[in-house]
Amino acid sequence: MKKQYLAKRLSVRRSNDEKVWILLFLLPTLVFYGLFVVWPLLASLYYSFFQWDGFTPKPSYFIGFRNYIDVLQDEYFWNAGKNTLVFVLGNNLVKLPLTLVIAFVLNNVLKRGSNVYRALFFLPVVSSTAIIGVVMQFILNPTFGPVNNILSMLNITSSPIDFLGLKKVVLPAIMSVEIWHYTGQYIVYWMAGLQTVPASLYEAADIDGASGFQKFTKITVPVMKPFIVIISFIGIVMSLRVFDIVKTMTNGGPNFASEVIGTFIYKNSFGAITPKYGYSSAVAIIFGILLIVVGMLQAKAYSKSSDERKSY
Repeated sequence: MKKQYLAKRLSVRRSNDEKVWILLFLLPTLVFYGLFVVWPLLASLYYSFFQWDGFTPKPSYFIGFRNYIDVLQDEYFWNAGKNTLVFVLGNNLVKLPLTLVIAFVLNNVLKRGSNVYRALFFLPVVSSTAIIGVVMQFILNPTFGPVNNILSMLNITSSPIDFLGLKKVVLPAIMSVEIWHYTGQYIVYWMAGLQTVPASLYEAADIDGASGFQKFTKITVPVMKPFIVIISFIGIVMSLRVFDIVKTMTNGGPNFASEVIGTFIYKNSFGAITPKYGYSSAVAIIFGILLIVVGMLQAKAYSKSSDERKSY
């Protein structure tokens, strides 16, 4: 009886020690998460109820939901929201299928040397977005940029195109740069998912004489559904947060044609003669609610697709 009591006490003590060590290891992460995520979020929520220009140490003029009403009545906010939505849809509708096909080819067809191809695709990912934006301004320049020179040499265009100065083409031009920049990152995501597809399914398909296209559409895509949901969600959230590439390439121009929510918040906070921190905080809170809704939809879709995967 006494031995059982001592063994139980020893087990409880070990369990408590493990909890202490877990908390100690998690403590740095919790501190930084609180400082750089939770605190700014709560501060933005608080500032959104004030009219504050940042010239005083603390906001003092409480205006309730006035900032939220002004945001919803601001045509420039809706313009930025529309551009952000176009950017998200255009970016992901091209990037996700394209990178999935490339990953499938590297994983199943070009196995020899796939690491080299992956490294080549991944190189732009490690480059700074600010540097890429500056370099792309030169490459897409209508006067001396190599893109216009090549189009002219091939007789595709009769006159130079100002990719970053025309309202109709500026957003697709930025989207193209963004897609090229992150192609390698999404190839890695897809390849991680492709390697979970059981090889026995492909072997059975080979015995049945299935083509590569049939294997891709009938095996790869259905089995990959949970990964498709997760990677699509990552792509959507990353696109919604677009800021740096737009800031460096056009700063939202010409005439707000490439203005997105990120640059809209930045201009109202730091680019205006009289900063509107309260107003910008309200925009950020509304945008954050949108991201939460996207996250909830993703969680629901992921749960459903995981159940379907179990049937394979």
